Amino acid sequence: MLRASLRTARTLGISYKRFRGWTPSEGDTVEWDGCEQAWMLALDLYEQTHVCPLCGMDPGICHDEEKFNQLFDGADVYMCFASQAREFAMQKYAKSGVVEAPHSQTTRLKPRH
Repeated sequence: MLRASLRTARTLGISYKRFRGWTPSEGDTVEWDGCEQAWMLALDLYEQTHVCPLCGMDPGICHDEEKFNQLFDGADVYMCFASQAREFAMQKYAKSGVVEAPHSQTTRLKPRH
C-alpha cells in the first residue's frame, strides 16, 4: 500500500504528505521537506534495486529460473490495442520517409469525438 501511494503521489506530481491530505498551514508551509524528499529517494532506490526494468517484477523471482518456475506455469498472450495502434502508426511513419532516430520517436493516441 505504501509503494502504491508513493507512486501515485509521484505520478500526480505531489508529495506523499499532500497525497495523504496535507495542506499548507501556519507553521507547516513546506510541502517538500526533508522527510518527503527522503520518501521519494527511497522509492527511487527501491525501484532501481528491486524492480526488473523489463517486467517490473522483483529480480529475485524473475531472474531466478527455479523460483520463477515454482511460481508460474508459463504466460498467456493478450493484445494491448493501444500498443497495437501505436505500433501501426510508427510503421506508417517509417514508410513515409527517413526516420533518423527511430528509438526516440513516440506516439499519441487520438481520441474519438
